[in-house]
Amino acid sequence: MTPDPFYPSVLARAFAVLCLLFVAACGALPGGSDLQDKTVLTDVPVSSTEMLSLLNAYRQQNGLPPLRHDPRLDQVSQGMAQHIAKRDSMDTWQHSAFGLSSRLEKADYPNYAGAENLGAGYADLGAAFRGWQGSSGHNKNLLNPYVTRVGIARTNRNTGTWRNFWVMTLSRPVSDGRPG
Repeated sequence: MTPDPFYPSVLARAFAVLCLLFVAACGALPGGSDLQDKTVLTDVPVSSTEMLSLLNAYRQQNGLPPLRHDPRLDQVSQGMAQHIAKRDSMDTWQHSAFGLSSRLEKADYPNYAGAENLGAGYADLGAAFRGWQGSSGHNKNLLNPYVTRVGIARTNRNTGTWRNFWVMTLSRPVSDGRPG
């Protein structure tokens, strides 16, 4: 009798079941399920031109001078964006006057004034900026008359609550002179 080609043999079925069990068991191996849940942080470039356009137009509407982009402040901002993204939270002692002062000092950035805006969850720069405008403390930083320079950074997180973390650092370096 010739076997029917449409019905696998018992041995072939047993092999198929064993393969499925093996694949399913891979998730139970140490690190198997962790591969999907591993947190990955990605620094995302932010257009300094777009940031300056939004910020300086807003400052001009409020009778304030424009700020200049400072790549060193981008670096300070990026360090903080990574810090809060790792934590999936903006609740950190580093987000304080002392924390910002320490980070600027560590970056060898002597200054007369400094301020910082954090944001989480915003999908793009425009949304982050509108969020800062809508918060009295953050808005005060955007309109700070003593700062002269600005940097910005964004870090994305593939897991967690917020996914997008934004930091804007504003400062007045000593090289720009004392506030008048």
